Amino acid sequence: MNVALPQLFRMAVYILPHQAVLKALQMNASTPVKDYLNPWAAFATVGVLQGGVYGQVNVYFSRALKLGKVASLAGIFRGSAFAGARDCTSQGIPFMFSDSFRKNVVDKIYPTTPEDVQANFVKRWSSLISTSVAATYMSQGMHNFQTAMQADQSLGYATTVRSVMKEHGFAVFMKGAEARVGLLLLVNVLNELLLKPAWEPIPYSQD
Repeated sequence: MNVALPQLFRMAVYILPHQAVLKALQMNASTPVKDYLNPWAAFATVGVLQGGVYGQVNVYFSRALKLGKVASLAGIFRGSAFAGARDCTSQGIPFMFSDSFRKNVVDKIYPTTPEDVQANFVKRWSSLISTSVAATYMSQGMHNFQTAMQADQSLGYATTVRSVMKEHGFAVFMKGAEARVGLLLLVNVLNELLLKPAWEPIPYSQD
């Protein structure tokens, strides 16, 4: 299907205010959940709300372009379990384990002292990048299941897994991950720079 750029631009402008509200809700919900529960629950909450962000886009464009099946705004949070598991993995693992990966794997391969500032800088960020890429691929199946469940809102959890597995086989657990690697690298770098210091009053990891 070929869609003219002016049409896509008009659709994007129309949907922008809705996306801004959903994104604001997402970003403001995670810290209280972390405070009362734990970081894993906070990232699951981010994932569920991110599912709503994706869902509203999917439903709007599906209806506007007559794509998918049985798309309605009432279903923008469909597949929330998939979405929560996806972000627990794709953001939670780098956030919680990149430091441990550096100390228990990278430091043993390439020991350094605190005075080796440049080497320690490289080790910190290479550990984050490594865990981010691995977690992105680990979470891809959940992302694909949730996307399919929103695109066809007649599907339930079990029928989504069966239908997607029937069509794509085990490739569903990897297919499309490369498109998310760059985005999640940016997200996880920002989490490292901004979110981790903000969450430090409550321990977020144990070595």
